[in-house]
Amino acid sequence: MQKDPENPYLVLGVLTFTTALTSYVEAMVIPSLPHIEEALSATNEEAAWIVSAYLVVGAAIAPLFGKMGDTFGKKRLYLISLILYSLAVLFAGFSPNVYSLIGARAVQGFGFSIFPLSIAIITDIFPKERVALAQGILSAMVAIGMTIGMIAGAYIDEYFGWRAMFHIAFGIAIVAIIISYISIGPHPPVKKEEIDYFSSTLLSIGTALILVYLTEAPYKGWFSLLQLPIIGLGLALFVGFLVYINKSRNPLIRPDLLKIKNVMVANLAGLFSGVTMFTLYLAVIYYAEEPGPYGLGLSVISAALSLLPATLAMIIIAPIVGMAVSSLGPKPVLIYGSIVSSIGFALFIYNREGTLPLILDSFVTGIGIISIMTPIVNMIAISMPEDSITVGLGFNTMIRFLGSSIGPVMTANLMTTYVAYAAYYVPKFGFSFFTEPGPLAFNYTFAIGIIFSFLTFITSLFMKNYTPQQRSITTA
Repeated sequence: MQKDPENPYLVLGVLTFTTALTSYVEAMVIPSLPHIEEALSATNEEAAWIVSAYLVVGAAIAPLFGKMGDTFGKKRLYLISLILYSLAVLFAGFSPNVYSLIGARAVQGFGFSIFPLSIAIITDIFPKERVALAQGILSAMVAIGMTIGMIAGAYIDEYFGWRAMFHIAFGIAIVAIIISYISIGPHPPVKKEEIDYFSSTLLSIGTALILVYLTEAPYKGWFSLLQLPIIGLGLALFVGFLVYINKSRNPLIRPDLLKIKNVMVANLAGLFSGVTMFTLYLAVIYYAEEPGPYGLGLSVISAALSLLPATLAMIIIAPIVGMAVSSLGPKPVLIYGSIVSSIGFALFIYNREGTLPLILDSFVTGIGIISIMTPIVNMIAISMPEDSITVGLGFNTMIRFLGSSIGPVMTANLMTTYVAYAAYYVPKFGFSFFTEPGPLAFNYTFAIGIIFSFLTFITSLFMKNYTPQQRSITTA
């Protein structure tokens, strides 16, 4: 394939900037949820949808936008996603009520496709021996943007209000649109073909319903009469999609591509790593902010800062991980990452008494997670035919965010199930007892991280390793 004439490192810089921006915006909302909930007179359930609306729409449309990127051109779809995302960020800052904010957040889900489109563009413009390095840097931006978002979001919310977070982000997004338009080459369609929108609809609605079920379950019950039809229909549509693509002449993604061994491994590992990544962030924030004696009692800003060393580790480690994938292949790196991630979560169980141990644990776990993310995207980008790379990355992104939705639900359930009593002295009233997440809640949460890291390790054993010069074996 003929490479585009643009400067690959300039394009990489632009794409990393945009990826960090979208992750930043999504993370900045988290520490501000209590203030937003109070300001808009929202319930806890409605506040949860402020976060989940983005995930539901984003995961649902990522494969379709990936397919459209392969069919109509990656730059065109990238800019469409970024423009829709930016406008939604602007409207979010002016939301008069919680429902309009949830709607704006849902439209922001179109920005979800920026990451797989960016990975596909990088795969186009970098030589094979440097693709993994560039992918590693871009993958690290997801975690880096989330950490910066939580820190900056807490500061902006405290001093300027939650609406200012969106207004500032919109200004940055305008810069991202301009430099993206100028810097990124045309990236014309690899193969023009008709898109099967019916299979896209089956997958999108099925995925959305599954995510709706996961979001609503903590409030309406896992087996309530309202919830069971939602998950039943969602699973039925998802299975229907898998059945339909075996019969369709031109499906959203060809079933033979999903059966490629390394693609299956990457999708399973993506599901498991999605659980571990969000479990890490939420569990650390929960524990850091939890008052003593069961937590550290840190402020929102200090809690977010406790994740900063892990982020710095990712910045340093990401290029090294990319080079390791290029020289050794993704398999040993994926195995290494899953082992280090398991060790990191184990450290949280046995060594978290204080801010410094928490920072050390986050540092180790962060190294493990970035060592998992980079091989996964490389396996998809290298294993897929050139005319299906973006839709394959979109499908993998959808799978990873299904995992990302499972992690918070499990964490929240454990925090409300395994509680302990704590006594607090209230002036004029004396001592009062309150229930808080106890030690078992945190231990079980970090144990989930160990379990899913181990599942990633087992899955990685089944992949076929390769180096950039051995692309052909990945399709076996």
